[in-house]
Amino acid sequence: MENNKNTKRQFLNHLKNFFLFSFFSQFILVKNLKAKSIRPKVVVVGAGFGGATCINFLSKFSKILDLYVIDQYKEIQTCPFSNLVIGNIINTKDITFNVNENLVAKFYNKKIKYISSEKKRIFFSDDLSMKYDLLILSPGIGFKKNQINGYSIEDKKFVPHCWTGSKKISEFKNRLDSLDNSCKLIISSPDYPYRCPPAPYERASMIANYLKKKKIDFKIFILDSKNSFTKKEIFFNEWKKNYGNSIEWISKKDGGKILNVNNGEVETDSGLKFSSDFLHIIPNQKASELFYDSELISDDWCSINPVNFEIVGHKDIYALGDSIDAGDMPKSGFSANSQAKILSMNLVNKILDKDYIDPVFLNTCYSFSSKERAFSITAWYKLNNKKNRIVSLGSKESDINASDMDRFNESEEAFDWYKNITKLMYG
Repeated sequence: MENNKNTKRQFLNHLKNFFLFSFFSQFILVKNLKAKSIRPKVVVVGAGFGGATCINFLSKFSKILDLYVIDQYKEIQTCPFSNLVIGNIINTKDITFNVNENLVAKFYNKKIKYISSEKKRIFFSDDLSMKYDLLILSPGIGFKKNQINGYSIEDKKFVPHCWTGSKKISEFKNRLDSLDNSCKLIISSPDYPYRCPPAPYERASMIANYLKKKKIDFKIFILDSKNSFTKKEIFFNEWKKNYGNSIEWISKKDGGKILNVNNGEVETDSGLKFSSDFLHIIPNQKASELFYDSELISDDWCSINPVNFEIVGHKDIYALGDSIDAGDMPKSGFSANSQAKILSMNLVNKILDKDYIDPVFLNTCYSFSSKERAFSITAWYKLNNKKNRIVSLGSKESDINASDMDRFNESEEAFDWYKNITKLMYG
């Protein structure tokens, strides 16, 4: 375990030094420049992990650019740590941030209808519009429809998926509160790729944590559209240790992929049928609808140039986060934060007419099995030789047989990470 920690710590320090050196080199250069009389209008769409990191970085360069931010919400509820709200470990207010409170940019609280890449103009749902010179899109995730017969995201009879930070956690918890003893719950986990690969299994852990505290007997079935998942063996060990046999995972090959839903009963592609008191479907995912409404893409994910994150075929429009094809990088808040730093640095280099930096990336994903038990996977990335794809350099996972103290220490590390990164983004 100590070896893994040292390797992780060394790379984190290396990456931190890389970003600090690149940032301060640019900042010192810009500080010594005279303010431009004509500055490009840089617009950031979305104030989640990716967008907020871009905003924080680019706001330091007001001498060379004018920064604008658009988000349809004045408050952001982060997806990272939202499972802990479901588990009653933290409160909703702990993951809620005011976008405009400490913002050093012009903020527009508006919903976007579509973007015209030809006109370089953003059209809003109130029929007003805005011109841009450089546009950064970080609008989050979208969901595929008609994947399961009898299920609709919009149908209020279903438990909300709570996969977007859309302020439906209280409704989710109210449904949990209504459960009686000896209840059965089903969680349907989506097929790859999707936002935060270990999150469905952490959510099962947090639901179990919540029900265990209420002294309710329960059984959770995770019906999966996949045959494996990240940190699987650690989750299995943690479930056994904390919840006995109360959580059961059923893989796709063993009949886990749901095809039909009817009045709380589900049928899988192998003909298995399950009834439940609580049916929680996490839908299959794709890029945000904004990309399709703006005719920027036609596939499931947005293709980008991984050197500067410019959308393929659309000059001066950049994208990052969950909606892009980021090669080997998973879709996570940490990934979006790492991508945002590279995008912002190279956008500043473009404005200064300097060479792009050669990107390196990091992703760490923490998962909780109970309040004081967490574990993680850390992976490192660079570009391939052709500079057209992000590829993995390897990863380190927490020890399967880690001690109780190690699990506790990782939970403290996870809380520290969340506190520090949200403070950086939202003040």
